[in-house]
Amino acid sequence: MSPPFVRRMPLTSLLFGAAVLIGFAVGAGREAQAGQSTKLRLAYGAKIHYAPQIVALKKGYFSAQGLDVEAKTVQAGIQAAEAMTSGSADAAVMGDAPAIIAVASGMPLRIVASYGGGEKMHRLVAAANSGIHRPADLVGKRVAVQMGSSTHGAFLLFLSKNKVDAKAVKLVPLDPSDMPEAMISGQIDAAVGSEPWPSNIEERVKGSYEAATLSGLGNNFPLVMLVTDRYAKEHPAAVAAALRATQKAVDFMRQHPDQAAALISETTGVPAVKEQKVMQTLAWGVVLDNATINSLKQTADFLYRQGKISQLPDWGEVLDRSFVRRALRR
Repeated sequence: MSPPFVRRMPLTSLLFGAAVLIGFAVGAGREAQAGQSTKLRLAYGAKIHYAPQIVALKKGYFSAQGLDVEAKTVQAGIQAAEAMTSGSADAAVMGDAPAIIAVASGMPLRIVASYGGGEKMHRLVAAANSGIHRPADLVGKRVAVQMGSSTHGAFLLFLSKNKVDAKAVKLVPLDPSDMPEAMISGQIDAAVGSEPWPSNIEERVKGSYEAATLSGLGNNFPLVMLVTDRYAKEHPAAVAAALRATQKAVDFMRQHPDQAAALISETTGVPAVKEQKVMQTLAWGVVLDNATINSLKQTADFLYRQGKISQLPDWGEVLDRSFVRRALRR
């Protein structure tokens, strides 16, 4: 039996309600009319930190969610951010520092989720005779770093926490692929980066060693997904679908680490056994929780104090938790 208020509802109200429902259905159908896929231009890097995106593409998880993904491979998060600001990508995945730099610039972008991270993500590798064994030993040393990267922000925070004046360390702007040769030729004393670059140095430079991990800083260095404000408004269901596909890939990585590492290796060119080792040092999962937000804010505050960004992001505008809730709704 229908509730009394339904039976007494005026005909005009019923007609209005029906019109609203029909209008909503039509609007929702714009994203995938007649079973059509929604296009998503996604920028990501061919390295372990983008493992969920690599697995999702390889396993067809994006297409299973109704997305036609145009993958744009870049070397690092800096280039992924540039792809968004130039208008060639609708979404991108990257580390915390390039994401913060991008949203602090005033570009209409949203951080919709973190999908991984971990405080041991970044490592400092030193040359054999560098004499670097503790943070204080970095004074006067030449340290290679990819400027504007997540590692760059983490290293500055590492120096600050260990009471080492960043101005006393000679930062050498360098592409990570050039770091081994620079160390071999004696141009640098150490290099800091995230995988596969530290391992690449250790393999190619005789006597090089891990001097430190940038851990213990109260920061989980989240890897995040950004989308343009326009895409988020026009295709909210597609954004949620991308996050569901990403979580599906994370589940596969947890349940089948050997197979996942093999798929990742096909894209990165790094042996699967090494990719699996790094994969297990990081925490994976689609979230936008308080720990992630606090880490982002800590990094942003530090970058602002260092003069790397001219203003702090408007967190109320750039953080959007609605897509994670929608994507993981049971």
